[in-house]
Amino acid sequence: MRGPSEPREGLWVKPVPSLLGALAAFHVGMSRRPRLAGLPSELEKIVGKAEVIQRGASFEEHRRDMADYEGTPAVVVRPRSEEQVSAIVQLANRRQIPILAWGAGSSLTGAVVREGAIVVDMKRFDRILKVDPVNWYVDVQPGVVLDDLEHALQAEGFFFPPDPASSFLCTVGGAIATGAGGMRCVRYGTMKDWVMALRVVLPTGEVTSLGEPLPKNRAGYDLVHLFVGSEGTLGIITQATLKILPLPVVRVQRMLVQFADWPTAGEAIKGLRKARVVPDLLEFLDRETIIAVNQSYDFQVEEAEATLLVDLEEPSIPAATEVFRAHSALAIRPAADEVEADRLYQVRARAYLALKERSSGIQIEDVVVPIDRLAEYLRLVKEVAARHRVQIPVVGHAGDGNVHPAIVYDKADAKSRDAATAAFEEICQYAIRVGGSVTGEHGVGSQKVALFRAQLEAHGGGESLRLMKEIKRVFDPKGIMNPGKYVDAA
Repeated sequence: MRGPSEPREGLWVKPVPSLLGALAAFHVGMSRRPRLAGLPSELEKIVGKAEVIQRGASFEEHRRDMADYEGTPAVVVRPRSEEQVSAIVQLANRRQIPILAWGAGSSLTGAVVREGAIVVDMKRFDRILKVDPVNWYVDVQPGVVLDDLEHALQAEGFFFPPDPASSFLCTVGGAIATGAGGMRCVRYGTMKDWVMALRVVLPTGEVTSLGEPLPKNRAGYDLVHLFVGSEGTLGIITQATLKILPLPVVRVQRMLVQFADWPTAGEAIKGLRKARVVPDLLEFLDRETIIAVNQSYDFQVEEAEATLLVDLEEPSIPAATEVFRAHSALAIRPAADEVEADRLYQVRARAYLALKERSSGIQIEDVVVPIDRLAEYLRLVKEVAARHRVQIPVVGHAGDGNVHPAIVYDKADAKSRDAATAAFEEICQYAIRVGGSVTGEHGVGSQKVALFRAQLEAHGGGESLRLMKEIKRVFDPKGIMNPGKYVDAA
């Protein structure tokens, strides 16, 4: 597979002619050598020899993300302090070497890999610094895993709402950089709604604080939220202040609701909104996904064409139940206890892993459509799958129209790869046409640059892309910070 720093249309690109490719690679390699000469020894002076990695298993794990996008780093470095991060970035800026931050490598779009870059592994930044029980915030370092943060907060009587399916793995810094969401988005929103302040190392190596740990702050432009969803292109986060909430005191009921088809399920979702019911969680899974999860984890969930996983606060249960019955639900199954509630949650949380382990290749997609077009979109995905003769199981966040089609293909079969590429392009272009987005939470990375540009142009945002590029140049005048991706490449 080609490195994500190279051109990539859809999921794959054909190799350039061998002679031209060899000449180009030789030229790039020669131009990099003076910049990289002596780099490891200079990094060792900053962090120590043991924290500069050029080979072995630890180096190899930084060559690819969770979706198998690849790019071999020049070197991997593991700092322990903000001062060390600053010194590393200053060195990269002085030598004009690409640099990027690494949290857990759980990106699905090639956002955390790049050929010939300094990869700054932030796992050593793993401390929860302060939980404020009066002002309701937590100060946390970017290498803290989201599930670890959640467990620590629950011990103090609080919780942090964003909960991406990869929360067992992904870090705070990565979640901020991608603007991650999760299953509780329908009630609580995404990362952008919960980040109050940041400490960041800018591409020049300067360190600055952005925002305040305050519920209201109108002093200056909102630079904090430029970094939320910036995919590591504007700087490296070294500390974050996040809003937290007390654990709910209202009883929440988890239930599985199943329908005969997606048009009926779609009408039920619209019915909930018309009834002013706001679930804590509203997820969906199709039959193919249920089968995969049952086989991988023996969950023994009943199969149906359309399944909703719903969390409802007790006062909302009667109204929601009435909506489900009015739309001919095949089954409404409340969890009997906490154990069953967790089992039902894991059905959705483990969907991607279950699908991935059953195929040689899988591309989990991430589009958003207006909620009133959700059922129509799911029907189209199945039509695309049939037309291109690929399997596309679908899961997603029904409460905000965020759909995750999982395109399954055979890596060893060129026709299968081509079919998956065509299906990928079609389902993303359709989202654009209905006023949706090509990404809701996974980001653009190197995978969706052309589609990102197409979305802006289709929705009248061409000028906004120019402004984004100017912002990138202001923060990163030498273009070293995770270059060749996202806004940079559009």
